[in-house]
Amino acid sequence: MESTDRKRILISVDWFPPAFRAGGPIRSTGNLAEFLTGHHDIWVVTGNRDLGSDEPVVDEPNTWLERDTAFGSYHVWYGEALNRSTWTQILAHVQPDVVHLNSLYSKTFTLLPLRLLRPSNRAKVVLAPRGMLGAAALGIKPLKKSLFLIAARTFGWMDRVLWHASTLEEQREIKNVFPAAAILVAQNLPSSLPPANPPRPADAWRIVMVGRIHRVKNLAFGLKSLLEAPSARPIEVDFIGPVEDESYASELQAIAAASADAKVRFLGGIPPTELRPHFQSAHYLLSSTTQENFGHSIVEAWAHGCPVLISDRTPWRDLEAKGIGWDWALEQETWHEGLTQALALNPEQWTEKSEASRAFFSDHVRSAESERANLALFE
Repeated sequence: MESTDRKRILISVDWFPPAFRAGGPIRSTGNLAEFLTGHHDIWVVTGNRDLGSDEPVVDEPNTWLERDTAFGSYHVWYGEALNRSTWTQILAHVQPDVVHLNSLYSKTFTLLPLRLLRPSNRAKVVLAPRGMLGAAALGIKPLKKSLFLIAARTFGWMDRVLWHASTLEEQREIKNVFPAAAILVAQNLPSSLPPANPPRPADAWRIVMVGRIHRVKNLAFGLKSLLEAPSARPIEVDFIGPVEDESYASELQAIAAASADAKVRFLGGIPPTELRPHFQSAHYLLSSTTQENFGHSIVEAWAHGCPVLISDRTPWRDLEAKGIGWDWALEQETWHEGLTQALALNPEQWTEKSEASRAFFSDHVRSAESERANLALFE
C-alpha cells in the first residue's frame, strides 16, 4: 500500500546491485531500497565498480537510471570519480529529507556527503555501520581505525546521525564506541519467501558454503570439521563466493583434496539472483564465521527450506531448540559432536527441520515487525 506521506530518501553505498562481490551490505541496501519504494521516493548513489573488479557495473555511469521493482521504481546513480562537486549537484537535485549512509569509513560514500550535509542540517542522516564496529572487524587494521574513531568523537562527526543497528548486539557495539549515540534497531530485510520448497534426494548430504573466500571468514575450520565428521552418506560441498585470498583458497583446496570420500566444488562468485537452485538442492548451509552482523546467506537458506550449521558468532542463536539448525562455539570437539548429530538425521527428521526453517523465516525474519522497524528509521 502506497504511503500518502512520501519522503525523498537518498541511499549512499559503495556497492549496489548488480554488484555482488562485497556480500551482505549490497544485499541489505538492495532489499531496503526495493522495499522502501512502496512508501517513499528513493534515489541511490553508488560506485560503478564491483569489489576487486576493474569492469564497470553499468555502461551508463554518472546519470540517473530507473530500476523497477514489485513495489515501485527508484533511481540509481553509478558514479565514476565522485567528488565534492558531483555530490553537491546530487544533493541539490534530490533535496533529500533523509540520507541513509552504509559505511563508517568510506570517504566517498559516507564522510564526503556527511560533511556536505552537516552545515545545513536540513536532511535527517541515518548511518548503518554494517558490522564495522564489531570486535573482529575492529581487529583488522586496528591502529588506523582507532585513530579514525578518536577523531570522529573528538570533532563530533557523528553527533547528529541516527544510527541504524541491525541487531541488539550491534546496538551494544555502537554504544561501546559512541556512548551518546541515538540508535534504532531495525533488522536487515532479506529477499521475499520463495514459492517452492522442493524435496532433496537422500543419496548424499549436500552442503553449501556461501561467502567471500578470505581468511577472516574462517572457512577452513568449517570445511575441515565437516570432512572429519562421520556420516552414513557421502558428502558434497559447494563453495560459492569470490576468491579474495589466493593462498587461503589454496589451503581450502588442499583440505578438500585430502578427503577421498567427499566431493568439494569451488564455484566462484555468483550473483544473489542466481543462488536459488543452490539453496534448493542443499540439505544444509554451513558457516563457521568469527563474526556476522546479519547473515543474508543464513536467512535465505531458511527461506529455501535449508537448515543451517553455523558458529555462535552471529545474531541467530538457540537454533537447535527452534528446529532450524545448530549454532556452535568455535571448538573442534563441539563441531565434531554437532556435525555427527546433523549428519545422522533420517529423511523425515531433516524434512521437519526444512519446513520449520521456512516457517521461521516468515514469522521472524521477513516479518511485518521487521518491515515496520525499517520504516521507523525514516520517520
